[in-house]
Amino acid sequence: LTFPLLSVTLLVSFGSSMLYGYNLAVVNSPAVHIKAFYNATWFQRYGHSLAPGPLTLLYSLTVSIFALGGLVGSLLVGVMVERYGRNGTLSRSTLLVLLAGGFMGFSRELGSPEMVIIGRSIMGLHSGICLSVVPLYLGEIAPKNLRGFLGLVPSIFICLGVFFAQVLGLPELLGKDRFWPLFLSVVVVPASLQLLLLHCFPESPRYLLIERNDVYGATKALHRFLGTPDVQDVIEEMKEEQRSLSTMEMVSVWQLLRDRSVRWQTLSVVVVNAGMQLSGIDAIWFYTNTIFENAGIPVSQIPYTTVGTGAIEVVAGLIG
Repeated sequence: LTFPLLSVTLLVSFGSSMLYGYNLAVVNSPAVHIKAFYNATWFQRYGHSLAPGPLTLLYSLTVSIFALGGLVGSLLVGVMVERYGRNGTLSRSTLLVLLAGGFMGFSRELGSPEMVIIGRSIMGLHSGICLSVVPLYLGEIAPKNLRGFLGLVPSIFICLGVFFAQVLGLPELLGKDRFWPLFLSVVVVPASLQLLLLHCFPESPRYLLIERNDVYGATKALHRFLGTPDVQDVIEEMKEEQRSLSTMEMVSVWQLLRDRSVRWQTLSVVVVNAGMQLSGIDAIWFYTNTIFENAGIPVSQIPYTTVGTGAIEVVAGLIG
């Protein structure tokens, strides 16, 4: 495990993967303040407050549009990694975070609930891209014996992102009414760090050789990541993969779903992912305070109980 390999793993996990977890939980504690802002803005514009139903609908849109942005982002990954590379895609996607942070951070100053919703959708777009690109990049730069370990690091940082959002949302920190725009936009800090430092690390050697046919660039990147002058065996292995890929026909998602020869593999992937995504965990992160309030926990204790759920997920991630 070389220093450059560990450094870039921590950097992209901190600057990309962690933001996904953070944005899952960040809308939980300031929900009351955001709704109050929506109501006050509506009253200023139209002379009357929002009814409870439309207010809930508007806030639900704010929460769930993050997932819709993620869907769009995931569909863009194939085109982006082919055009810009893995490292290049992560660098460019960071600009989305800066844009989203600006929208959400200045929304109250400009009296615009629309800016919060747009910012959330852009953050979803970023998360949809990075959830695919970070494991792809790390899987391609890591030697075979470290792929499993490095592949788990982003998952742990997702759990940490949820936990950090819950801690920052405590009343003693950014859980007050005047701080909620800052609370939503603090994502620009890790994203800026990634933008500044990611260019110090090479592109994926596999991408350089197989998709760009840049043997020199791939060799140089391998020297940097693996910390050894002898990388000829790895180069030959990638050249063999390049030759085998040249004879293969790429399939679309629709063709994959219709291909009977991989029916069970496709079904396995769908069931495992559906089980995780439909377990209700995202609803818990989005609405933790409301769930605990309905469960009868005293309001003063809810923020700390919420932090406990995030801590449990971090511990579970480490154990896993």
